[in-house]
Amino acid sequence: MSKKKRLMFVVRLAFILLACAVGCAPVAHFNLTGGWSGTFSYTSGPMTSLSSSFSMDLFDDEGSITGSATFPSGAMQRFEIPITLGETHADTVVLEASGFNDKTTPQTPVRFSFDGQATATTMSGVGTHTVNGTPYTFTWQATLVAPPPPEES
Repeated sequence: MSKKKRLMFVVRLAFILLACAVGCAPVAHFNLTGGWSGTFSYTSGPMTSLSSSFSMDLFDDEGSITGSATFPSGAMQRFEIPITLGETHADTVVLEASGFNDKTTPQTPVRFSFDGQATATTMSGVGTHTVNGTPYTFTWQATLVAPPPPEES
């Protein structure tokens, strides 16, 4: 193999390795710990187009999320349920809050599932609100309103 062909081979190989290293590099994980305030708008069911507010207090441990979420329950009341599933992968987020609305009699089983995109200060996507086994879809967005406290040294 001539020196020129060998040099071209090395240059091409270096370019391929560089392209793979840049294109295959993992996307940074956003830590979602903090207080979040958001809105969701139903896209199905009897409340289509109705928008409501919610809040979440999240604790992100390297992509595994725990915490709680607070939702409206009519008559200016709100109820809180735990985050029962929470994961982030690069810039995507999956959250599920599940429990009972203790402001209803009898208490109603509810589940909110959120799927979407995340940055360090915003999240948005689509979701499902399940009440007594009946699912209703919605779109949602949330903004970080209370960043986590600084870590102690």
